[in-house]
Amino acid sequence: MEVCRIEFRILKDKKDHIQSKNYCMLAFDVPAGLGIISIKISRETHREAQIPVALFDSNGRMRVFKASEAASGYNEEMYTIGQTASSGAIEGPVPAGTWKLVLYKRRFHEDFCGQIIVEGEQNQSSDVNYPEYDFSSRVLSSQEGWYRGELHVHSSESTGRKDVRAVLSAAECAGLDFIAITDHFTSSHWSELERSYRDYNVLCLQSMEVSGDRGHANIHGLKEWINPLVDDNDELVSFLGLDSKPSMGNIADRIHEIGGIIGINHPLSGMVSWRYSSFPIEKADIIDIWASPDGPVSLCYPTLYDGYLAQGYHLTAVGSSDSHDPDGIEPWKFGNLFTYVYADSLSQKGIINGLKRGRVYVAHGSSRMDFSIEYESVIYHMGQMICYHGGDVKVIFSIASNPSGNLFTMISGQLEQVNYLDAHSEGVWHRYEYIIKEEDIYFTPLGFAFIRLEFYEDIVKSKFWGMAYKDEKAMRLLSNPIWLEKEKY
Repeated sequence: MEVCRIEFRILKDKKDHIQSKNYCMLAFDVPAGLGIISIKISRETHREAQIPVALFDSNGRMRVFKASEAASGYNEEMYTIGQTASSGAIEGPVPAGTWKLVLYKRRFHEDFCGQIIVEGEQNQSSDVNYPEYDFSSRVLSSQEGWYRGELHVHSSESTGRKDVRAVLSAAECAGLDFIAITDHFTSSHWSELERSYRDYNVLCLQSMEVSGDRGHANIHGLKEWINPLVDDNDELVSFLGLDSKPSMGNIADRIHEIGGIIGINHPLSGMVSWRYSSFPIEKADIIDIWASPDGPVSLCYPTLYDGYLAQGYHLTAVGSSDSHDPDGIEPWKFGNLFTYVYADSLSQKGIINGLKRGRVYVAHGSSRMDFSIEYESVIYHMGQMICYHGGDVKVIFSIASNPSGNLFTMISGQLEQVNYLDAHSEGVWHRYEYIIKEEDIYFTPLGFAFIRLEFYEDIVKSKFWGMAYKDEKAMRLLSNPIWLEKEKY
C-alpha cells in the first residue's frame, strides 16, 4: 500500500519553507499496523550530486542514513525498514506517527527536482526488535603486546565498494588484528558486523565517521549512534526536536563520556581537510600522521603533527588508508599501511586505551619498529613523559623486516641527526642505541621537548655528502613522541 508521495525541489544555496541552506526537511505520517516500509527517492541532475539521506521514525530513532556515491542523470535510491533492512538502514519495528526525512544538501551544483514514494506492508510478526550489538565486547587475546590494524575503512553501507563480510575477509587475509569500519554518518554497518563478526578472527571496533563540510572525524568506542549533522543546523535542531545542537565539539564530549576517542582524519586532504577553526584541538585524541590516498601530500603530515605537538597538544599519531575497496587501487588496498598499537589486550577497550597512551607507530609494508628512551636507568616508551632535570638521554631503536634507508631523529620538530641503516631480513630484529647530548635537546618556549623517529627507504641514493632524501614513496615508519618536561622547582 502507498503511504504517501512527496514532490520536492532542492535549491542550491537558498532556503524556502521546507529547507535551510544545508538541509531539506520533509515529514510524513505512518499508519499503525505496518511491519515494513519502503522509501524510493528519485532525482535527476545534469551534474554529479551526492545527497545523503537521513530518516527518523516517530520515536526520533535514526532508521536510515546513507551517503551514496555521487551520480548524475536519473538516479533512484530504495530503502527498506522493518524485520529486515536494506543497505544503510536499521531493522526493527515500524512505529505509527510522524516520520521525518532529511536530505543533506551536501555536494551538488544546481537546483533539481525529485520525488519520494513511501509504501508499507502489514505487520507480519509482533516479535520485531531493534538490533543489539555484542561484537565490540569481544576479547580476542588477553595478552599484552603489539597489535596492528586499520582505523579508517568503509563498506557498502556508505560509500565503500564491498560489503561488510568482504571487508572483514580482506582484513583477515591482510593479517590485521583489529579494524574500524567507519562508514559515513551511519551505524547500519553495526548490524552487519553483529551478524558476521564471529566468522572472522579480527577485532571489530564500534565506530563511525562524522563527515562535516569543514572536516571529517572518526569516533571509536561508541555504544549508540550519534547524530553527525554538525553544520549550519539550527533549523534541523528544531525540526528533529533535538535537546542540543550537534557539533564536532559536543560529539567529542559525548564520546569521551563513554570512554571512547575522536580522531581528526586526513587534515590536509583538499576539500575534506580539517577546517573547524572553533574546534578545541585538545578534545581530539588521535590524528592522521599518514593518509596514503593523499599521495605527495602525505609528506606534509609529519610536519603538521609536529606543529600541534609544539603547541602542547598530546595527540596520538595514526595512519589511514581510508579504504573504500580493500582489493582496489594501491592507496586503498589492505596490507600496505598499518597502525601498530601496544595494548594490554586485543579488545576494544585495550586498543582504545593503547591509542590514548600513545605507544603507537605507523608502518608501511612489513617494516616493524619500537622506540624508547633510557634516562637515569629508567626506560620510557612512546607517549610517556620524562621529568627531565639535565643530562644526556639514550635512544633505543629496534627495527625489523626493513629495507635500507635513513633514520631521522626529530627533536621538537627539528632534525637532530640522520643514521643510515642496512636492510634486515623478514622477522629479524636489530637494536640500535645512540646518545642525544643535553645541549642538542631543543625545548619549546612552553618548557617541554619531544623526540620522535622517522624511517625512510633510500629509494633514491644521495648524490652529495651529508644529504638524506625523503618523500612519500619512501616513508616506511613514523613513531609517536616521547616527551621531556623540565623539572619545576
